[in-house]
Amino acid sequence: MSHGPAIAHLAGGINPAALGRRAFRVGALADIEGAGTVDLFRVSGGEVMITMMYGKLTALITGALTTHPVHTPTSNATATDMAAESLTLEAGVVDDILSWDGLITDALEITGTGIGTPFSANTQILVPGVIGLTTAVAATVGAIDWTLHYIPLDPNAFVNAI
Repeated sequence: MSHGPAIAHLAGGINPAALGRRAFRVGALADIEGAGTVDLFRVSGGEVMITMMYGKLTALITGALTTHPVHTPTSNATATDMAAESLTLEAGVVDDILSWDGLITDALEITGTGIGTPFSANTQILVPGVIGLTTAVAATVGAIDWTLHYIPLDPNAFVNAI
C-alpha cells in the first residue's frame, strides 16, 4: 500500500507524490575518506517523517567503502541506525544510486546506475537531532550527494543540510 494518499494533506498538497519537502546535501570525498560519522542533515523544531533518503554517486568510488545512515537525537546523543548493516561498495560509478526501502532492518544497496529503491510504505519518524553517515571502511576516491524527503509533523519542524 502506498503512503501517498494517506499523507498527502500533511505536505499541504504541494507535492503530488506526497514525498514532502526536500533537503539536499552535496557530497565530498572528505565524507567517506575516513572511518567515523559525518553529519549530513539536521532535524530541528520538532518531529519529522522521513519519506525517502538516497545517495547519488557524483564521483567514481574506488577502494572498499562500508557505510550506512544513522540518527543521533539531540536529547541523548546516542546514534541509532536508520538502515541495518552497512553497504560494502568495492567500486561505484557516477550516477549509481545508494538507497534502501526505509526499513531499519534492511541495508543500503545499489540496484543499478540511475535506479534506486523507494521507501514504499516504510517511513521513519525522527526527533530533533542529526542524520549522519557512519563509515567503517573508507574509500580512497569518490563522492556521494544525499537527498532526503520529509514531512514536518510539528508546525516548526524542518530539516536542513549541514
